[in-house]
Amino acid sequence: MATPHRKEATRRGAARASRVVRDETVEKQIADAVQPTNDKNGLQEVLTKIQAVLEATRESVLELVRSREASAADVQMRSIPDAGFLPREGLRRQWEDEPVLLRLAQETGLEIPMQRLIALRNERYPASHPQYWGIVNFDLHSSKPRMFVFDAVTKQVESYLCAHGRGSEGQTDDGIADVFSNVEGSKASSLGIYRCAETYQGSNGYSLKLDGLQETNDRARSRAIVVHGADYVSEWFAERYGRIGRSEGCPVMDRQVVRTVIDQLKLGSLLMHWKTP
Repeated sequence: MATPHRKEATRRGAARASRVVRDETVEKQIADAVQPTNDKNGLQEVLTKIQAVLEATRESVLELVRSREASAADVQMRSIPDAGFLPREGLRRQWEDEPVLLRLAQETGLEIPMQRLIALRNERYPASHPQYWGIVNFDLHSSKPRMFVFDAVTKQVESYLCAHGRGSEGQTDDGIADVFSNVEGSKASSLGIYRCAETYQGSNGYSLKLDGLQETNDRARSRAIVVHGADYVSEWFAERYGRIGRSEGCPVMDRQVVRTVIDQLKLGSLLMHWKTP
């Protein structure tokens, strides 16, 4: 029987072999593309081929970076027992926080998704009493603050700009998310309830891992769907372009507020991506 160390070594060896093959393929494509030519049309064709090769290489590098970040986060995740995701900073009993959260949600038109968040908490994590709860309302245009963070202790709600995935707009680019997917490579947002997990410092800065808790979003971790900040999410961007930018499926926020929100939600709060059926 293969030991875990041997399996891991085999997996790493296969990954290295895959990268070698990919690198050799790229080198061959570039060599083929730069064959000498005096024809202007031929030269343009060569430049087009080189551009295509460079773009493919860029995508491969980004994929490798995302894979390494996800693997590192998975190792950290396995080291944290489930009890580590049971925050108790909120009101001590369910009958104390539920009426507060439902009242706040009703005031923002989000009573139904809040009911579903509470129901899942009561069923799966009855010992969890987070102070902060989150709902992203994809009924709203991306130029509007649509990530709502509910504070069960201070009984207040804050709302923030939040991007959806570029794959969620279908054939249009109008700032409205209409298409949702849990499929790898879809670049779409996924509806459903997430458990906010551990933080890490990645290529997009301070970020928050998400674990999808439903069939509609259970590939969130393998898809590297995380909360992070970006320059294309800001009031300035929305005013200039009529919408904020789009992500690869992540709920991306304004860099000026993302650290505050991540620190509120991390290690156990529930976050829901919602769209009225």
